[in-house]
Amino acid sequence: MDKDEIWNKTLVLLLEDTDEEDPKTVFLNLLTPVGVFGDQFVLLAESTPVESWVRKNYLTEIQDKLLQVMGTPVSVGLGVSTQKEAPQQTTPAPVETVQQPEPDWMNQFVDPASLSGHSPSPNMAAAEEAERVGGEYASSPTSGDEALFSKCTFDTFVVGKSNEFARGAALAVAELPGTAYNPLFIYGNSGLGKTHLLVAIANYAMQNFPRMATRYVSANKFLNDYVEATQHNQWGTFNSKYHQVDILLVDDVQYLEGKDETINQLFNIFNEMTNRNKQIVLSADRAPKDIDMDDRMRSRFISGLLADIKPPDYETRLAILKNYLSRVNQHTSFYGNIPDEVLFYLADVATSNIREMEGSITRLVSNMTLLRKDSISVEEAQELLQDFFPTIKDKQIDIALIQSEVERFFNITHDDMISSKRSKGITNPRHIAIYLSRYMTEESLEAIGKKFGGRDHTTVMHSVNKIERDQKDNRQLFDQLEQLRLLINEHG
Repeated sequence: MDKDEIWNKTLVLLLEDTDEEDPKTVFLNLLTPVGVFGDQFVLLAESTPVESWVRKNYLTEIQDKLLQVMGTPVSVGLGVSTQKEAPQQTTPAPVETVQQPEPDWMNQFVDPASLSGHSPSPNMAAAEEAERVGGEYASSPTSGDEALFSKCTFDTFVVGKSNEFARGAALAVAELPGTAYNPLFIYGNSGLGKTHLLVAIANYAMQNFPRMATRYVSANKFLNDYVEATQHNQWGTFNSKYHQVDILLVDDVQYLEGKDETINQLFNIFNEMTNRNKQIVLSADRAPKDIDMDDRMRSRFISGLLADIKPPDYETRLAILKNYLSRVNQHTSFYGNIPDEVLFYLADVATSNIREMEGSITRLVSNMTLLRKDSISVEEAQELLQDFFPTIKDKQIDIALIQSEVERFFNITHDDMISSKRSKGITNPRHIAIYLSRYMTEESLEAIGKKFGGRDHTTVMHSVNKIERDQKDNRQLFDQLEQLRLLINEHG
């Protein structure tokens, strides 16, 4: 059998009982057989995202089915084709041309400044800016907004356990609009990255599918456009914006609760787009079942893929803080140093909202810049941010609580915790408890030392430095710290 026959028979086995619109069908049909080389069957994917998705989800199954077809074990070599045609660069057409049966690129990018009455801050994330002004992005951004728009990409989205599924789904939609997961509904609390993902999809589409009409819009902006069309009979403009697009992304649809006429209009657009295999992506701060809309609308929301974003864990929070600080260093004249121990502290107290985390960095940077400070201590950060994070003042966490939780976690006694015993089973929990006391309370080094058997401040700092150093390379220790933080915060 030649390579094509082998692959065609393998595909039949792989796609048995799988319909044409299933993502598995779509992705596997984007693979091209190259041939058999020794004990390896080589396939090329159409693009890097396709290769990554296939490798993650289908590689073992492909290998099993190849064994059935070929009768001999083979490994699968998976690469990316270098022959893929680059996206055609076209000159954007005026928005009126979108009304034609086969629309070209919509050339209407709404300038946030025109909506808000002032120029956007160059340091503000695109998602935050969009939310602040009612948010609308359509097709190609103008040169003045290009930098702003480019901030919300898949590359700048920090991935963790809490959001990796939503990010993967969004990337799949961006790579294959109208095919993979249509509609896609992303939900989660405010400030967790929903808007970032929607704008990232729009950004990706504009770069890779320039002939597609792409529109990102907030629910409030959609509502305003509908009201304006109704009051001023501007249905031509409204239809060009929403009925004749290829990719529509509507953010924060929970704001349409109680707006029955607007919901009906969205319902019609939704049906029309899905019938034409055009991509629709929605977001909300809660699951569809919890949104006060009629059943027919909720049924449309759940007809595709639901992807929730949960609050980030400690590791992800720390990565977000470091990522944002890196961006600040790249795009501003700030050259100071925010030490790791301050970032550890911020990751501990900022437990839910990404904008809150980024705002804390901004406040510290602003203070350090104004006062011409090269660095900042944990104590100074605590003082500067005590009104920024309400939970700081509300938490009833003290050294006794930390000791109790660590003792229970490692099954040691309190006498062991404060003793001079130096066995590893005692010293390691003691180091951890001292470290957590340093960053989860406002106690001084001297006060911490007294609660741990009268140790001096240099001994306390030794424990703190040791845990800070070891957790970077010791995944088990990192996970233990995260679990203990959760337990302490829960009981504090």
